[in-house]
Amino acid sequence: MQKMTTPLNKTDLETKKQLSLNSCKMQPSNDTIQLILRFAASYRAQPIAKNQFVEMFLN
Repeated sequence: MQKMTTPLNKTDLETKKQLSLNSCKMQPSNDTIQLILRFAASYRAQPIAKNQFVEMFLN
């Protein structure tokens, strides 16, 4: 058995760098995370029948 590989192109390396830079830009701020957690702590959905739910906000 032989393992066949191809060398990386210059565009492959540039794309990889761009993806890593984009992931840094998409990090939410601490304030945004706190707001999301506050909402998640007060939100509930209760099933009442098949495919039917009641949403509740516990504030």
